[in-house]
Amino acid sequence: MHAALLTLALALGADKPTLAVLYFDNNTKSDDLEVMRKGLADMMVTDLVAWDGVTVVERDKFEAVVAELKLQRTKYFDQSTAVKIGKFLQANYLLTGSMAFSGEKLILDAKLLDTAKNSVVVTARADGPKDDVFVVEQALVEKVAAGIELKVKNEGARRKAKVPSLEALLEYSKAIELTDQGKVEEAQKAFAALVSKSPTFLMARERKEQAVKALEEYNKRKREIVTASAVRVAKAADDVLKNEGRFAQLSSSEQATFLAMRRVKGHFLARVLKQYLSSRESSLRVVLAPKKQQALEGMRQWYANHRRSLDELKQYGAAAGSSVRDGAMTPELVNDINDSGLGPATMMNEDQAFDRLVDFVFLGRVYDGTGADRNDQSYTMAPTWADLTPADATTLWKEIDERVTSRLSKATQASAADRDRLAREAISALERKAELLERLLRDDDAVGVWQTILDTFPTDGRNSWREGRIKKLIGGEHDYERDRRERWAKGLKTCEDMDLRVGSGGAADALVKHQGIAGLDAFWSGVIKACPPTAKTRNVLAYIAKDLAMDAARYDDCELSKRYWLQYVELDGSISDMLGYHKNYVPWCDYGDVRKSVSWLKFTEDRHWTREADQYLASVKSYDGKQLAISGHNQSNSVDLSLYLVPDGAGWKCRDATWRDSNGDQQTGPCTAKLTKEAKDKGDFDEGTFSASFTWTWDGRPRKTELTQGEFRVRRQ
Repeated sequence: MHAALLTLALALGADKPTLAVLYFDNNTKSDDLEVMRKGLADMMVTDLVAWDGVTVVERDKFEAVVAELKLQRTKYFDQSTAVKIGKFLQANYLLTGSMAFSGEKLILDAKLLDTAKNSVVVTARADGPKDDVFVVEQALVEKVAAGIELKVKNEGARRKAKVPSLEALLEYSKAIELTDQGKVEEAQKAFAALVSKSPTFLMARERKEQAVKALEEYNKRKREIVTASAVRVAKAADDVLKNEGRFAQLSSSEQATFLAMRRVKGHFLARVLKQYLSSRESSLRVVLAPKKQQALEGMRQWYANHRRSLDELKQYGAAAGSSVRDGAMTPELVNDINDSGLGPATMMNEDQAFDRLVDFVFLGRVYDGTGADRNDQSYTMAPTWADLTPADATTLWKEIDERVTSRLSKATQASAADRDRLAREAISALERKAELLERLLRDDDAVGVWQTILDTFPTDGRNSWREGRIKKLIGGEHDYERDRRERWAKGLKTCEDMDLRVGSGGAADALVKHQGIAGLDAFWSGVIKACPPTAKTRNVLAYIAKDLAMDAARYDDCELSKRYWLQYVELDGSISDMLGYHKNYVPWCDYGDVRKSVSWLKFTEDRHWTREADQYLASVKSYDGKQLAISGHNQSNSVDLSLYLVPDGAGWKCRDATWRDSNGDQQTGPCTAKLTKEAKDKGDFDEGTFSASFTWTWDGRPRKTELTQGEFRVRRQ
């Protein structure tokens, strides 16, 4: 019965059913072979891909479902698990079974389950010598395929599954297990060793290439993850810092060591914080929505640690004869600090520590150690601590103003011997404040601070440069960022295409820096409110939606990215362009078929087959307004349908429908249709329901086809 239905489905061009290979039960009585179930599944998947009639689920996707459902039992084939696995994988068939030994013979038993009916539709057995595992597996797959009448589409492709021996399959399975556990270095070595021993083992060779790429990616991110050496460093830092209540009683050298470890602890906390942020966009990392609470706690710990560091630096600086120096550490600890990249293991001075607190609170910049070049490395995160805790921001602004006021007072009252040094310190504090205000887009306040420097230190050698900064801020000279902001403000008033295009990127980035990923939605809401979709704005809104989709993907939010691609397609964005952007720039996101979520023409044929059109979906209204044609095409399943609607009072009714079959013959038949939403202009959508029927001759006999439960949502051309 299943074979007949599958054959009919393929003949009519219906979508191919999906088949997933589960892990076979291990009945060999050897725990050492437990892991081999993964290699056997991968082998069968590779083989089944070469057959026509089903779409085969990759083993990696099944493994993800195993982890998601926490399936830790030996046997996966029971009613409840089958239903869950079928639902998660959207699989019509599940192939499972067992592997066993009888002396030197390998025995493979298989069952093919129909997930909808939870019934076995095919059983098969194959056996043979242990080391002929490839021959046994091929025989088993051939029997299963025959049970549902699959046909080989590429005999050569089946040879990709050729395993040299049972031992090679076991080693392959162990390497896969290392990959599943995230042990990328060990997996790469295991695949490399297997390929060296069995150079003709194509599956292992391909997996080795994947493992090499995964290792390269791991090494790039090694400085971003919390390694074992980083954990040892953090523990050593905690052991030192637990004496913070005795800081004043420590010697100058001990205080220097203490402050160095305080700095290292800050780098470790910044490294931990990274785990809760997006990682693909290196210029800005946003808090991941599922990790919001962990990120907030990580930021709170970093802030508290750095605040204590500033208090301790003040005590250290006030001590007679104290000066910045390296602390004393064991060679083992120094090696761990260097290996983890959590250095430098030296204390900061007070000004440097204060500047880094300002950077963290207002700009989201966090220092997390040193790179391979031994230079300090940092990243920028969003939202900032100032956005999350305004009270701390207010306190810090007061401290900034107090430092500026204090240094200005000292500079203006200094003796001749100290005047130059104190003037440099005052100017440095003022410049830092002015630059911070500029970064926060407080241009008028920044101008006031720059002017204070000019007024207080009129002969300073850098004043001409400062004059230039003021002119840019007040519009006297061209400034690209200011121009973008002004064009964006203008665009929101006029909805002019180029003003919106030029200004959108900077405006969206500004919101993300202060709101995190939520800034994208806030930005889009503002755009749509100011410039709703019309024939005039549809194109530029599609452009902006595309940029937001790309931003969301780079910030590791693929669901949000998909939502903006849907907006893009809704606004008549190019499907081919979308697919190109996805493939070339953000391939890690899985969007499914976005088109089917935007525009569709689907129906049930003869109360059994679900059919749909996925090409040339459109509605066209005649010039005289007396006909509305709804049409769609699908080459793979021979759908070529048009509905012709005519005015009926205040609405529309279906006059007739046409169907062109795979031979090019056209039939016309009666239809019904209800337009539930009519497009307001070109680019908008016509939506509704329909039914139709056609009669023609098949093999000398009259045949009638009925289309029921029809739905359409197509764009007006």
